[in-house]
Amino acid sequence: MKRIAFAALAVFLLAAAEPPLEQSFAGGETLVFDLVYFRLTGGTATLTISSVPNDPTRLHIASVAQSSPSFSRIYKVRDSLETIVGRSDFSTLYYRKMTNEGGKKKDEVTVVDPVHGTFTRKGKTKAVPHPIYDPLSLIYYLRMQDLTPGRSYKFTVLADGKIYPFEVAVTKRETITTDAGKFNCVVIQPKVKGVGIFRDEDSDLTIWYSDDARHLPVRIRSDVKIGTITASLRQVK
Repeated sequence: MKRIAFAALAVFLLAAAEPPLEQSFAGGETLVFDLVYFRLTGGTATLTISSVPNDPTRLHIASVAQSSPSFSRIYKVRDSLETIVGRSDFSTLYYRKMTNEGGKKKDEVTVVDPVHGTFTRKGKTKAVPHPIYDPLSLIYYLRMQDLTPGRSYKFTVLADGKIYPFEVAVTKRETITTDAGKFNCVVIQPKVKGVGIFRDEDSDLTIWYSDDARHLPVRIRSDVKIGTITASLRQVK
């Protein structure tokens, strides 16, 4: 995306003076993606982040992925993820996953109690470490890290009622083009099975973040058992 020189200078100065959270999306942000299911363009997805009303210590993140009307005739998808995280460390406090895929519906809620070190899901309470991330909050938390190729990070992720050790590697730089423009990117590849972002199946995940202070997720690709789902950035609000 093109910016005038003054705006570019302001962004540079802000990046140098403030942490990426304050510079990039503290005031709220909506990202719109085109979804490609199994090589067919068939829907859209949005990622939004905003403050929690009357609680400056928390942030609300949501994702909605839905198939287009024409693609829905073949296979209807409407998946919604919602998470509330602590603003200081992005550790998950509340996570809801609602899926409607091919007529099969799920609605699951996970509540984390950081004081007692537990999470509750489907009426069962189990121990959980701190900090803990969910697949959605981790996409944003990674934006605040040093994403220089060669770096790697380890996290603990809570997904579908299970706790996973989660390691990500910044593998290389690539230039990719989407409807939002041309981006120099860094490529992130998690080293874990079993944590699906858009679906429940085991999946290999790759994320392309813009190689700048914003670290926009420009493309997210999930290779699942029956094919590939790709989300490519179309618009930033």
